[in-house]
Amino acid sequence: MVTEEVHDIVIIGGGISGLALSLGLYRKGIKSLVLERSKVLRSEGAAIGVYGNGWQALDQLKVGADLRNCSVPLTGMHYEYLSKDDKNVKIYRGEMRCLRRKDLVETLARYMPAEQIRFGCQVISLDFDHRANLHVLTTQDGATIKAKVLVGCEGLHSMVAKKLQLSPPNYFPIWITRGFTMYPEGHHFENHFLRVDTEKAVYGRIPIDDKNVHFFVTFFDAPAGDMSDPEVVREYTVELLKGSPSEIVESVRMCDMETLSMRQSAYRSPWALYHQNLRRGTMTVAGDAMHIMGPFTGQGGAAALEDAIVLTRCLSKVINAPAKASSDEKWTERVGEALDLYVKERRPRLLRLTFQSYLIGTLISTESWLVKLVLIFLLNVLFGGNNFNHAMFDCGTI
Repeated sequence: MVTEEVHDIVIIGGGISGLALSLGLYRKGIKSLVLERSKVLRSEGAAIGVYGNGWQALDQLKVGADLRNCSVPLTGMHYEYLSKDDKNVKIYRGEMRCLRRKDLVETLARYMPAEQIRFGCQVISLDFDHRANLHVLTTQDGATIKAKVLVGCEGLHSMVAKKLQLSPPNYFPIWITRGFTMYPEGHHFENHFLRVDTEKAVYGRIPIDDKNVHFFVTFFDAPAGDMSDPEVVREYTVELLKGSPSEIVESVRMCDMETLSMRQSAYRSPWALYHQNLRRGTMTVAGDAMHIMGPFTGQGGAAALEDAIVLTRCLSKVINAPAKASSDEKWTERVGEALDLYVKERRPRLLRLTFQSYLIGTLISTESWLVKLVLIFLLNVLFGGNNFNHAMFDCGTI
């Protein structure tokens, strides 16, 4: 006989946003269950840049100190161009570091009770029991899990986002190879974000610590063939960088193959975020499931952390742990109001980030000089150009 499971809060997806939300709720004394389809913590993406706003969120979760021990502070961004003798340096005066994604998700998970994360649990269908006001989740192994509150944090192809009828993601004509490289004897690179425009691609390098660096290679011609094999990805990327300084080529050639990946840059349009419903009943989304954006402002991961802080704050005002407030007949209505507050607070912030990212992504990928001029004008008028103002945001406390 199968025992029916009912939980107050179920979070689908054990990535950055899902774990951060569950940890935030735990810090407030509220239990939740994270359903993660992988059998272990996912660490795709190799590394993630975290600016001041992301560190403010991590400090609220009480994991900032641990993660600072895993990374070095960065001083700014250095732009170089191989086609001409030109350099540009932009100093960043706030906190900026690069973290291994593995370090981030493992640290978030370490401070949570083990039973709050259920691995190897892939949700294959979502329904709603109107009589009981419960979300009904069916997993691949046939189990049924019911939730009073459901949050989709399962990324780009979120099932919850589809239930909310959010528009599907779009794609820039931009492909990105990512990975990180370890130098056993230590590297000689300075602690800044280096970006180099090569003949066929843009190369970026960010030190994580004194032995590890994260790199990315951005290019615009769609690769031919299957790029799911890391060996193929490496050889293709090395060929793109042919003629570049040896230290650039070698960083790709020597990379950790388990971290190497190639993806087309996806985004959810800012106008979709403006008019679409991000909450239905006691169901909502966070992280990439809500606002997948290009990497051009370096805010995808930090925005997911902000989501977790704001949603924790909104829900904790309704869910009074350890009392069983969910037995109150008006509890569902109050949760809905809390989710409305979450959406109302996050929407303006996310519109700014996604619109800025969209303009930069279009500027990078368009071949029309007229369009480029219009986009540069909009970026300067609306966002003060390519600056770090977006990283000064404070999402508040949990």
